[in-house]
Amino acid sequence: MICRSKESGFTVIELMVTVAIAAVLLGYALPSFNNFISQRTMASRINEFTLAIAYARSEAVTIRGIVSIQAVDASDGGNEWGPGYCVVVGNPGDCTGTVLRRFSSLNNLTLDAIGAGFDNQGTLSFNARGLLTLGAGGSLQLCSTDEDINPGRTAAVNIIGRVSTNELVCTS
Repeated sequence: MICRSKESGFTVIELMVTVAIAAVLLGYALPSFNNFISQRTMASRINEFTLAIAYARSEAVTIRGIVSIQAVDASDGGNEWGPGYCVVVGNPGDCTGTVLRRFSSLNNLTLDAIGAGFDNQGTLSFNARGLLTLGAGGSLQLCSTDEDINPGRTAAVNIIGRVSTNELVCTS
């Protein structure tokens, strides 16, 4: 009696069909994943700016003096805060002097100051009581330079320095 061993496994055709199905599913999932990553990046960046405001307020109260958030380059009226910003002691007008913390450039994102007291502002200063020194509140809008990525985020800062964030439909 001859004993044959039966080997089991996948055929090349079965493996190719499985790979093709996986490629189609990945093709559908990848755009959604990219959008998810973009939205998480925007949420992270607006939270980072909110953190900078809270930090500046706290330091102003701690040192009993002026502490400012300064834009690195506020020359672009539609993206004052996009090139980056820092928290500094006093109000030097830029990121010189005693820098407490630096925040990097917002690559592919714009952060624009809007509102009566905020429009084209590159400095937000807080006094020894933690209050905004501009005399009025305002908002900052965070949008992507890619028009397909929506929604953006907005950070509203009131006169006492409190921040609230919301989603924003960005328009060009």
